Amino acid sequence: MSDKLQGAREYILRKIEDGSLPGGTKLPAAREYAGKCGVSLAIMQMAFTSLTSDGILHSVPRQGTYVREDWRNRILPGSFQTFRPVWKEVLGDLIARDLPNVRVCDKFKKGMYEIVTTWTAQFRQEEYLDLAGFLEEVYPDRSDFFMSQFHSACSREGRLYGIPLIFSPWVIACNVDMIRAAGAEVPQPGWLWEDFLTLVRRLRKIYSADQTLSLLPLSSLWVNLLFRSGGAIIVRENGQYEVRLDDPRTLNGFRRIFELQQLLGGERHITTFAEATQAFLNGETALFSGTREDMNFHSTMNWTCVPLPLVPGGSDRQRQASDLFCVRKQVNNFDEVKAMLRLLLSSEVQEKLGKIRYGIPIRRSAAIHSIDEEDPRDSIFFSEMARIAPDCTLAWPELYRMVFRCMDRIWEDHLTPEEVVPELASAMRVFIRYNMPQAAAAPAFFTQKE
Repeated sequence: MSDKLQGAREYILRKIEDGSLPGGTKLPAAREYAGKCGVSLAIMQMAFTSLTSDGILHSVPRQGTYVREDWRNRILPGSFQTFRPVWKEVLGDLIARDLPNVRVCDKFKKGMYEIVTTWTAQFRQEEYLDLAGFLEEVYPDRSDFFMSQFHSACSREGRLYGIPLIFSPWVIACNVDMIRAAGAEVPQPGWLWEDFLTLVRRLRKIYSADQTLSLLPLSSLWVNLLFRSGGAIIVRENGQYEVRLDDPRTLNGFRRIFELQQLLGGERHITTFAEATQAFLNGETALFSGTREDMNFHSTMNWTCVPLPLVPGGSDRQRQASDLFCVRKQVNNFDEVKAMLRLLLSSEVQEKLGKIRYGIPIRRSAAIHSIDEEDPRDSIFFSEMARIAPDCTLAWPELYRMVFRCMDRIWEDHLTPEEVVPELASAMRVFIRYNMPQAAAAPAFFTQKE
């Protein structure tokens, strides 16, 4: 695409994104836009035609060209979409420098290239390209990467549908002032589940449920509680997937969730994880289950963090949170895919992430440099790295949705785990039996030593 054509397209797209041309609006004549943009009429007509082909505009014979009502749902070639502003801040200038044909699109719902959470990537994994071969070609030497963290983005067929750029363990972040105002002690590493409940009881005496704990039924805290109890949803052994949802240890974890739900009670107004995160960062919540990328280390709020509480008889392990780079299967420029990987995993980008302490960079060298040895909060995040265990449930998005609905029922309808879990576990076993892939080997690059 020529620079002039790209400039003409960009002129129209900016007007659409900034609201000057809302969906359904008729565009002025191509000749008028050509004069304003400083290109020939032929170039502007080509811009109209190409954006029509991309589904952003539509032409009505003898009437004119209009902005489509659903333009936000379209996926532009070379478009790059992220779910957090920090990525645009870190990558904006670098993409403009190294990849001028890639466009950062923060007004579109999807992009050809995306940075998404583990949870989002898992449920969209069939939409994404297998990146294993690209990774091997661009980075044949992966000794500087935390390769074990790539397991969270593998499908059950062994496809690598996402590349982790940063990752983090989960912790309990604490608003020190709110906890002390309730007459409670700030928790310390090594605390137990009963210590956690005791703290929640104390906080509930003066705070609402939302002020006590930024917890959502769909947050990762409940899955981590299953892990901490020694249970799991699905495990993989000897190449086979096995349901552990109704294992006594997993049921023990569900009981802990039920116990917490009973203790919190009350009407909850926080409905998204973004709202829960912001409530804690605003100093409105005493406790928050979050990751390193969720936190603001430069905040004036007096906060600290501790590992997730231990469950007696359980295990000291937890799940991983990641920001994953994914590429849609519609992509047709494989050289651009490799260039994106080369940039995102470069030492330059990884070091920039480390300097702002956004998650833990996937490069070991950048991760080491990102540690503030004088900040005890960082020691918690980096010590908990060793507790991260693979979650094979991520390879079964259909079943994960079922478990989420199960959690909704337990949480909202005040059901006991024994009323829901056994039936769900049986259904999951039937599903796996008839949907087990013929070959579920891990990608070959996992055999390289870290």
